[in-house]
Amino acid sequence: MKKNVKIAVIAVVVILAIALIAPAALRGKIADIVKREANAMLAARLDFEKLDISLLRHFPNASVELKGLTLVGVDRFEGDTIVAARRISVVVNLMSLFGDSGFEVTKVILASPAVHAHKLADGAVSWDVMKPSEAPAEEVPAEEPAPSSFRLSVRDFRISDAAIRYEDDSTNMRFSTAPLSLRLRGNMSADRTDLDLRLTAAAMRFVSGGIPLLSDAEAELVAVIDADLANNRFTFSRNTLRLNAISVGLDGWVELDGDAVAMDLKAGCDKVQFKDVLSLIPAFYIREFKNLTAGGELSMELWARGEMRGPALPAFELKTEVRNGSFQYSSLPKAVTDINIAARVSNPGSVMDKTVVDLSKFGLRMAGNSVAATFYATNLVSDPVFRASADGRVDLGAVKEVYPLEKGVDLGGLITADLKLSGRMSDIEKNRYERLGAQGTFVVEGVGLTLPNLPAVRIRRAAATVTPAAMTLGEFGLTVGRSDLSANGQLTGYIGYLLRDDVLSGRLYVKSELLDLNEIMDAMPSAEGGAADEEAPAEPVRAIEVPRNLNLSLNTDLRKVLFEKMTIGDISGEMRVAGGALSLERLAMGVFGGRATASGSYSTAADPARPVLKLDAAVSGASFRKTFEELEMVQQLVPIFAKTGGDYSLSLDLGTSLDAAMSPDLRSLNAAGEIKSANIHVQNIEAFDALAKALGNDDLRKIEARDVAIRFSIKDGRITTQPFDLKMGGVNINLAGSTGLDQTIDYKAKVAVPGGKTLQSVGVNIGGTFSSPKITLGIREAAEEAVKNVVDEQIQKLTGSESLSEEIAKQAENLRAEAKRAGEKLIAAAQEQRAKLVEAAASKGALARIAAEKGGDKLVQEAEKQAVNLEAEAERQIEKLTSKKE
Repeated sequence: MKKNVKIAVIAVVVILAIALIAPAALRGKIADIVKREANAMLAARLDFEKLDISLLRHFPNASVELKGLTLVGVDRFEGDTIVAARRISVVVNLMSLFGDSGFEVTKVILASPAVHAHKLADGAVSWDVMKPSEAPAEEVPAEEPAPSSFRLSVRDFRISDAAIRYEDDSTNMRFSTAPLSLRLRGNMSADRTDLDLRLTAAAMRFVSGGIPLLSDAEAELVAVIDADLANNRFTFSRNTLRLNAISVGLDGWVELDGDAVAMDLKAGCDKVQFKDVLSLIPAFYIREFKNLTAGGELSMELWARGEMRGPALPAFELKTEVRNGSFQYSSLPKAVTDINIAARVSNPGSVMDKTVVDLSKFGLRMAGNSVAATFYATNLVSDPVFRASADGRVDLGAVKEVYPLEKGVDLGGLITADLKLSGRMSDIEKNRYERLGAQGTFVVEGVGLTLPNLPAVRIRRAAATVTPAAMTLGEFGLTVGRSDLSANGQLTGYIGYLLRDDVLSGRLYVKSELLDLNEIMDAMPSAEGGAADEEAPAEPVRAIEVPRNLNLSLNTDLRKVLFEKMTIGDISGEMRVAGGALSLERLAMGVFGGRATASGSYSTAADPARPVLKLDAAVSGASFRKTFEELEMVQQLVPIFAKTGGDYSLSLDLGTSLDAAMSPDLRSLNAAGEIKSANIHVQNIEAFDALAKALGNDDLRKIEARDVAIRFSIKDGRITTQPFDLKMGGVNINLAGSTGLDQTIDYKAKVAVPGGKTLQSVGVNIGGTFSSPKITLGIREAAEEAVKNVVDEQIQKLTGSESLSEEIAKQAENLRAEAKRAGEKLIAAAQEQRAKLVEAAASKGALARIAAEKGGDKLVQEAEKQAVNLEAEAERQIEKLTSKKE
């Protein structure tokens, strides 16, 4: 007996030792294998701090625990953390590992997970992290699925303190919530089970199109779902969804059958207090909500019955009604009353095209002002049928009497509208405007908006009349801070543009005395944000995108425009917006102290994130100094402008991509042109100071030149000039080379030596940078030139020629002249002989005369050939003379 007990004790000790030692011994190797295999399958970087395996912590269950998990994006999502979790725990029934009935997962815990899903404007998504399979999938015959060895019996599935963030750049939509908690219980391996679900989410924020629709909202879902997993039928009972103070109940069932979903669902809420509805609207919830009293009720009812299969929808109806709503802040004198809304969205049980949207009533009264509107639409996919109306008068100055505006905010002005619109979209597309109903007026007078730290906005007056064919803007006057703008014109296709983003066409005449773009852009939200925006993720910096659905001609008359450091005056000409591009057609303007004309385009059609700029410009009478001061690109590429006096004219053909901040990508910039100046003054240039020091001539420190013409090109981040002549202190210089973005210079100069006979010019290489130039003199070339000049001097004394080259040139001309004279004599003799032959044969008949002509022609041809040979021989002799000189 003692022996058996001893054996049992030893066995238990061995098992415990294995349970303790084996996980610790294998933990590191298993972690390395998991990381390696996961990263081989993922187009992202997976990492974790620790992998812990325990056979004792949840005995008789085994547990696997990951700590410090991160999944980080690569390529376009480099550095974005897609998923992170402080701890992930999975508990498995230990005994199920040794049986044939499969594995049994009993608990899953996610502690403090963070998920960031990001969709770019072009549709790329951060969560697409699986690498595509390299080998094509082999087609195999379909087989009956084998029973799964994985049995999920979740008794406790928990997510605690989660943070969820979703960003969609294509629609400018943002959603975030933190913390989020979830608990789910149920036996997923059973044929039938009750799924017990508890979900809470706090600090929910939802922004769509830049408009906040939810702010600091909270939600709770409590649901018990009768799940018939064998038949894929789920019955909802005792289910409540709460959003802030609004609770919605859900009852009914859903059944999945292949690609079809059958359902009989009902949801709704009765007699919700109107103040609870206002709590969902950020503008009310964050502004003295405790001091708000409200009356009226909201009711909502939703039902759906039938089958959803492919494009077919079940019959459904959503009805919402607000009855006698009102609200008033205790600190303000007046209220908003008579808020009545009735809306319905329904479908009889067919395709989406049969859906009906009906806003049969919308109305309110505000401090003596009233607003009413209706809208109806159906056939939404094939050929929308619509009708809409708006009628009302709003004194914006009365808003402060019913709503607590922020300190420093002021509103004013009057908006009056009486509009009616009805018809079919097909009539708009086919220009059958006589079948449409569109009439009314829209007038804005004296509307002003003042916000803290922002320029005041004021619409002096805007008046428009509408017909089915066109909207005529009779008058529009706007001021933004110091800037003013007025416009008038006509727009066509406006109905299609408003209803489904069709192309809006038209012509507008725009005038302004001052347009301060710096003041306007400073007022726009930046990516850096402020203290009030610290909780919200920063919006990405984007280039200005030109809409594709505009086809507008703009006739401009702008007296003064301020942009960055530039002052542009008297802009006049045509601008056109079409197909995602802004085009200039010989736009005239005053710039850099001179006048300019420009044609070209700014296009975001190919890639909104990288606009393409093309420019063909001509400038006259511009100042070098002002150009350098006002244009950053010149400061980078042509720093010499900073110390150049005088005026210039320029022709330029340029093309470049722009980055998200609207700055030129100088590496992609290509340009060619010519700059001319009748009078240039340059001094205090380090490169010329170094040149003067190297040649011992202080006159080279200052340039004073007239009638200079320099052809240049810009490519691969360097501006290259073709050879051009300058005069510096009475010294002639021929200069050519290039300047880089990094301020490096590479120029070759040929400097004339004043009064020099033995040495007439010196070659100079100018390298380094503008601030630290390096000068290299061409000593060898100068010595060779000096020797040549000495020889030429001696030749002149002996022959009377200026140089050996000149003497050889004279001999060459003599040889060419002699050869030419000899050839001409030879041809003249042949022609004379031909004439004699023809004359002698004339008396012998026609055949003899023809034969004489042919023989004479051959004789002349031979003489011409010999004349060519004489000239060729002369050139060979000249070549020998030249080679002897060298």
